[in-house]
Amino acid sequence: MRMGDKLVAVSRITRILPRLGRVLIGQGAAAPREPSARGTPRRWAPLGAYVGALAQAVVTTVVAELLFSHVSHVERADIILLYILGVMVVAARCGRGPAIVSAVLSVAAFDLFYIPPYLTFAVSNSRYILTFTVMLIVGLVISALTEQIRVQAQEAQTSELRARSEELRSSLLSSVSHDLRTPLAAVTGAASTLLTQGDALPATTRRDLLQAIYEEATRLGRLVANLLDMTRLESGTLALRREWTPIEEPIGAVLGYLEAQLGARDLRVTIAGGLPLLLLDAVLVEQLLVNLIENAIKYGGGGPIEIRAELVGDDVILEVADHGPGIPSGSEDRIFEKFYRAAQGGASGGVGLGLAICRAVATAHGARIAAGHRPGGGAVFRVTFPRGDAPPPLPDEVAATVPESAT
Repeated sequence: MRMGDKLVAVSRITRILPRLGRVLIGQGAAAPREPSARGTPRRWAPLGAYVGALAQAVVTTVVAELLFSHVSHVERADIILLYILGVMVVAARCGRGPAIVSAVLSVAAFDLFYIPPYLTFAVSNSRYILTFTVMLIVGLVISALTEQIRVQAQEAQTSELRARSEELRSSLLSSVSHDLRTPLAAVTGAASTLLTQGDALPATTRRDLLQAIYEEATRLGRLVANLLDMTRLESGTLALRREWTPIEEPIGAVLGYLEAQLGARDLRVTIAGGLPLLLLDAVLVEQLLVNLIENAIKYGGGGPIEIRAELVGDDVILEVADHGPGIPSGSEDRIFEKFYRAAQGGASGGVGLGLAICRAVATAHGARIAAGHRPGGGAVFRVTFPRGDAPPPLPDEVAATVPESAT
C-alpha cells in the first residue's frame, strides 16, 4: 500500500471513531429504546391468554368441587379464596384483560355451582349479590395490582439493561480513547512531520517515521479487526469453513506471521507425534493462536514462550504459556470477558477483546479454553479440542504425501 493510501485510510478511521461505541459493542451494547409501559396504548392479550383464563375457571371449579364434596370443614368462603387465587395466577401470567375475564367467570361459576338454586344464575338470597360484588371487586383489584407489579418489573429490567449498556459503552469508549487514539496520534504526528519537513529530514529519520506509521497503522488495524471479529462471532453471521487439518499447520502459519514481533524471543515449540487431524476453520484457529501468543509477548515479561500440542485421551490439547507475572488470582475466568483487562505486568494495549475472541472461536469449534498458572511462574492458556469422528480416508496418492504425525 502506498503512503498516500495509508494516510487516507487513517483519516477515514479517524472519522469513524466517534461512532465505534454504537457500531462495535455488538448485541449486548445498547438496549433498544422501549417506550414506558404506562405511556403506550395497551395492546390486547393474545387469544391463548383468554383461553387460559377460561381454563383456569374450569380447573378451579373442578378442584373446588372435589374439595367441597370430599373434604370436611370446607366452606363457601374457602371456595371464594380458591377462585381469587386463580385470578391472581392469571393476572400474573397473562395480564389484566385475561384476569378480568377470569374474575367474571369465577363469579359466574361460583354462582352456578355453589349458590342455590344451583345451575342457574337466579339468586335466592339477596345477600349473595353483595358476595358476588365483593368477589368481583377483589378480583379486579388484584388483577390491577398484579399488572402494576408486572409493569414495574419490566421497567426495572429495562433500567437495569440500560445501566449495563451504559457501563459497557463507557468501558468501550474508554478503551477506544486510549488504545485507538494512541496509534492514531502516532501516525498523525509522524505523517505531519514528513509532510511539513519533507526532504529536510535525514534519510534515517524519514525511515524511522515511515516505520512508525506502518507499525502503528498495523496495530490499529489489528484492534479494529478484533472488534469486528467479536461482533461477527457473537451475532452468528461468521460461518465456519471447517476442514480436516493437522494442528501443526495453524501453529506454523502463526509463527511465520509473528516472526517480527517475536524477534529474538526464546520460543519453545513441542508438538507430540501421532496427533490426529482436527476439523478446524484454520483461519479462525490461527486468529486464536495469534491472540494467545501476542498476549504472551505483551505480558510474558520478556521470558520464554512455550507452545505445546499433545493428545490426552480423546482430546488434542494446545497450550501457550509464558514466564511472566501470571494471571491475578480470581481473574482466571473474567479475562475471557469482553473489554476486561486484568492488572498484569507488561505493556498495556488492546481493548480487552483478544481473549474474548479466543473463547468465541473455541466455543464455535466445540472446544474449551481455560487459563491457569504455570508451574514455576507465568500464565498458561489451554485449548482442548475434541478429537471427534475419524476423517474420511485419503486417496492413496494423497496419503503417501501426508506426514505420519498428521494421520
